[in-house]
Amino acid sequence: MAIIIQIIIALLIAGFVFWVVRQIIGLIPMEPIFKQIIEVLIIILVVGIVLFYVVIPLLHLLAGISVNVTGLR
Repeated sequence: MAIIIQIIIALLIAGFVFWVVRQIIGLIPMEPIFKQIIEVLIIILVVGIVLFYVVIPLLHLLAGISVNVTGLR
């Protein structure tokens, strides 16, 4: 049950970060090509957040694999 809450929180944070950055980028006067480059970088960042904090833990949960990535030594 805790993983579901973690997934929901990660998705909310990723969506909020994406929305805020798009709003801020729209307010900054710059060339459209630079706005597009920044937006692509933000999309890559949000996809990375979703991949590492949602998809991979969900696959580990479904496969029954318990791996602590942060505690590797």
